[in-house]
Amino acid sequence: MKTKKAFWIVLIVFGAICAFLFYVFYNEARLAAIKNTNETQMVHARVTARGIQGYFETWIGLLDALSRVEAVADNTAEGKHLMKVLYDTHIHEITAITRVNEKGVILYTTFDNKLIGRDISADKHISMLLKNRKTLISDVFETPEGVKGIAVHVPIFKGTTFKGSVSVLINYRNVTSHFLNEIKIGKTGHAWVVSRNGIELFSQNPKFIGKSMYENLKDFPTFIPMANEMLKGRQGYATYQYDRANGHKMKLSTKLAVYVPVHLRNTFWSIVVVTNEDEVLKGLVSFRNKLLIVIITFFVFGMVFIAYGTKGWLIVKEEEKRKKTEAQLKESEEKYRNIYDHALEGMFQLSLYGDIIHCNNAMAKILGFESVQEFFDLGITSWDQIWINENEQYAFLSKLERHKVVLEFESQCRRKDNEIIWISTNTRVVYDKDGKKLYYEGFAMDITKRKENELIIQKKIEELQWYYDIAISRELKMVELKKEINELLKKMGKEGKY
Repeated sequence: MKTKKAFWIVLIVFGAICAFLFYVFYNEARLAAIKNTNETQMVHARVTARGIQGYFETWIGLLDALSRVEAVADNTAEGKHLMKVLYDTHIHEITAITRVNEKGVILYTTFDNKLIGRDISADKHISMLLKNRKTLISDVFETPEGVKGIAVHVPIFKGTTFKGSVSVLINYRNVTSHFLNEIKIGKTGHAWVVSRNGIELFSQNPKFIGKSMYENLKDFPTFIPMANEMLKGRQGYATYQYDRANGHKMKLSTKLAVYVPVHLRNTFWSIVVVTNEDEVLKGLVSFRNKLLIVIITFFVFGMVFIAYGTKGWLIVKEEEKRKKTEAQLKESEEKYRNIYDHALEGMFQLSLYGDIIHCNNAMAKILGFESVQEFFDLGITSWDQIWINENEQYAFLSKLERHKVVLEFESQCRRKDNEIIWISTNTRVVYDKDGKKLYYEGFAMDITKRKENELIIQKKIEELQWYYDIAISRELKMVELKKEINELLKKMGKEGKY
């Protein structure tokens, strides 16, 4: 029972170890796959960030060159022509080129001549421009005409005098889609961009563009920590739960994301590159299955090894136990043999047929032999070889059969020198664990002297009895004689004398 319990404990422990190894190895592979994906995402995000930065720096460079042209600063026909040429050249990228004076009034625009003379100094980015007089990139804003875009303003100075700015209104959707549409990591990987104030400039879901990311993702609280970090201009790694793809509701899944800031002079955007975790881990299915096969094989061979090892261990333990038992038995036998051989009483073992199996030295000496060895060397093998009265032997064995124990059975035996001696034996039947008779064993004492003393005493008693009988007989005769004398005296007329 203990062995089976130990085996099951080992089985459970070994199974737990195999499961733990599977978890460790698979988790290591999983983390490595996620790390590789994050590194790839980070490369895409940084390259895209540099591309967008370069794009805006290019426009700032063009506008800076334009701002240094005196005709543009003075807003002459030549200056307007130069601005119109630049607009026509990049008409697919920009919505308008505008010249604003130092008071925030539109001097020229390619968008709509009706806007010339409009005071836009109250607009947030214009107010900041007039205050700081530095190159500025606005947040996404919407013009009164309903056009959304991002304005890039470069200040114009004539000498040290501030003369307003020259700007372009960039269609941010074209910019972001140009740089972000190419980001494809697997089938589900994509990117999106938010401005400094959290407005989504590009998204896989067209409905999200131009809206706050907090509003778009308000039902997904795991997204909020990443959003907060993005608006602080930080970069990092994140995971969040999401159930949309291309505007359609899908099964809730875990997204692996990296976010990188795009520094744009006075502001910044934040690029997010996202990949579905299930797609990343899908590539580990083959590895997982192979690992599972290896672990199962390891488990099976391990259990075979443990089974045989346990069997071998049990054999060794049994052998050790057997040797220990044998040693204890040998020690016990030696102690018993020492007691047996040096006992003062004769000890013997008889077969069920009366054959002598063994006897000790005391028994051999009782029968006149120097040792047990001499006893058997001289061919003494049966009890009837030393028993004088055969009837006594039969009576002895008969009593053993009936009573199982015979105490103080006295009999005469013949010694080696043919001397007749008396012995007294106490004998019992020995059984095995199943109750089967094995042999007889007993103790013997030489009672010859006691018997001789008893004989002497008996003779003394008989002799005394003889004398006693003689004395009694004489006494009776004296009584009769006296009686006769008295009778004779009476016949003679005399009194009896006795």
